[in-house]
Amino acid sequence: MRLPFVPEALDELEAAGTNYERERPVYGSLFVDEVRLRVDRAAQFPQSGRTIAGLDPAREYRAFGLKRFPFLIIVGTVGGTRAVVAVAHTRREPGYWSGRA
Repeated sequence: MRLPFVPEALDELEAAGTNYERERPVYGSLFVDEVRLRVDRAAQFPQSGRTIAGLDPAREYRAFGLKRFPFLIIVGTVGGTRAVVAVAHTRREPGYWSGRA
């Protein structure tokens, strides 16, 4: 089972992958591969992510960290479906994505 991405999260994935590829060839594809692996694990083990406190509990936001890159994959319930809500850098604008639904 694969989780869908909201459009903004897909844009973030593509932008970060492009930036990494520009900085260091091959890193863009390594980044995208790691995100996809983490998203697959989030779909397989949805309760394994860290719960994000202070937000609507009905959306069940959870954060899944990457190992090699400073990003979190934020998964939540959108329109009754679990989806990737953000591909968020850990050191930039925390919680900027919390208004997405």
